[in-house]
Amino acid sequence: MKKRYLTKIILASLTITMLLNLNSVAAYAAWQKDSQNNWNWLENDTKATGWKDINSSWYHFNINGVMNTGWLKDNDGRWYYLASSGEMQREWFKDKDNKWYHLSRSGAMDIGWLKDTDNKWYYLSNSGVMLTGWLKDKNQKWYYLSNDGSMDIGWLEDKGNIYYLNSSGEMVTGKLTIDGDVYTFSENGQLLSKEISNSIESDETSPDEIRKGYVITESSPLNVREEPSASSNILGTVPKRSKVKVIGKEVNGFYKISYNDLTGWSSSEWIKLISDDDEIVDEEDKEDSDDGLNVELGEERIAAPALDNKYYYSNNNIFYKVKLSPPFLKDDGSPIVGNCTWYAWGRIWELTGQAPVDAKFLGNGYEWWQSNLNTGKYKTGDEPRVGALAVWKPSLAGSGGFGHVAVIEKIEKGKVYISESSWHGSLFKYRELYNTQDLYGYIYLDEPNY
Repeated sequence: MKKRYLTKIILASLTITMLLNLNSVAAYAAWQKDSQNNWNWLENDTKATGWKDINSSWYHFNINGVMNTGWLKDNDGRWYYLASSGEMQREWFKDKDNKWYHLSRSGAMDIGWLKDTDNKWYYLSNSGVMLTGWLKDKNQKWYYLSNDGSMDIGWLEDKGNIYYLNSSGEMVTGKLTIDGDVYTFSENGQLLSKEISNSIESDETSPDEIRKGYVITESSPLNVREEPSASSNILGTVPKRSKVKVIGKEVNGFYKISYNDLTGWSSSEWIKLISDDDEIVDEEDKEDSDDGLNVELGEERIAAPALDNKYYYSNNNIFYKVKLSPPFLKDDGSPIVGNCTWYAWGRIWELTGQAPVDAKFLGNGYEWWQSNLNTGKYKTGDEPRVGALAVWKPSLAGSGGFGHVAVIEKIEKGKVYISESSWHGSLFKYRELYNTQDLYGYIYLDEPNY
């Protein structure tokens, strides 16, 4: 018995000694730069290879332990992009040739159709490049992708020809009934003729006639739906007091409308048809209506400024003065539809009553953040506030590497709403703020330092 007891004590002692020895070897992990200026990740003096999660970021090391950068084709046959820091990239990414790619949450490069967080569809080629213009897919269907890559739907005018893209984005050919009337399109999708139906009473308005309308909701924005039905999916909203295009006849109590890049159906109850000569003045604007849809100093702007609004359309706006705004032309002769810096410069002046010359807001949108830091004009932060200027980095998808600026107009029920303009085809938008991962932050225009 005594011998067995001594044996147990000896075994227990050996076990404790081994555990203490194991615990005495400290785990070691660190970056190391070799003689060739390559980076390695060492764990207990052993170089990592393959994929490695380091501080919640993914890196890849080749068989020799060298950290990879740039494009990487992995063993799964998929492509990944690793920044110069080695960190695996996700979401939208623009390469040195100004081509846009989209990388999934796993980091793998996407190809084919992609529905992004803005609920818009994009198409990425087999090499991952985001495409624009006309696209013929593997099913021999034609689609049209706008300058920002998003898929168009509805009526489209291109190089003097009229096309129609259905709700799936497919270009229509042959005969199609739209709003009760029959249209004929060529094999190339070009509109050839229309046959106006006599089965529906009308005011002689042809289906493709575009009239002007005005949103007359009392407070809330107007819903835009996929079909002329109150149970149809909501595609987006149009702010109160906005001008819209009304396409064709009233159907089931709805008008088909177009507002910026949004096309769909809205209740005719809340749209007033207007002529070119109509002057739009709400009751609340009667005291100060010389600027049409102008706003009072410091108030919310939910519609595009009038052409005689001095904050935007005068030589006192530096972007207007150098012809980098509507209604001037680009170098290629095409019209300038909008410009985020032109609009934001005027909006700051309109909000504060002072032109933002001290902050030296010049150049591209992303440069405004550093300009403000250099001049020290306004306080900044990462919290959205009404009246603040939001500034995006050049990495913002669809910005062409120029970044973006917009003004926060309203914060309601946890949602932030901004007004903006865009060089890539939008004079004015009032919308909910999204895609904040590329933000520098917010410039607080109501907190000047001097």
